[in-house]
Amino acid sequence: MNRIDSAFQQIKERGEKALIAYLMAGDPTLEDTEAYVQQLADAGADIIELGVPFSDPIADGPVIQQAAERALRSGTSLKKILATVRSLRTKTQIPLVLMAYYNSIFRYGEAAFCLDAVVAGVDGLASRAASSTMCR
Repeated sequence: MNRIDSAFQQIKERGEKALIAYLMAGDPTLEDTEAYVQQLADAGADIIELGVPFSDPIADGPVIQQAAERALRSGTSLKKILATVRSLRTKTQIPLVLMAYYNSIFRYGEAAFCLDAVVAGVDGLASRAASSTMCR
């Protein structure tokens, strides 16, 4: 059973609701993101969604747009986010989902992204204009 299914099964067995936290990866730095993920996991979050910053986030509100701008200014990239996920996997098994615009995945290359995401330990993908089953 994968980490997402396992998390939802445990939540259901406890009769609770899921807490899915969102962070813009790289805001303000990827090192901070890693620390925040660990803190959220320790505080009881069930799943963590990591936003992948995009230079033109028109589908997002102003708060997420500003977070994406800060993350990009700090040098965050999809490749670096995957490295952060790899590092996190040595410390936590909390399910991690990436939220990305398809443009970033297309530029990375779908097959390469899927392979690298699976190897890094990404559990799911939420994407604007991309299928969530793209990497299956």
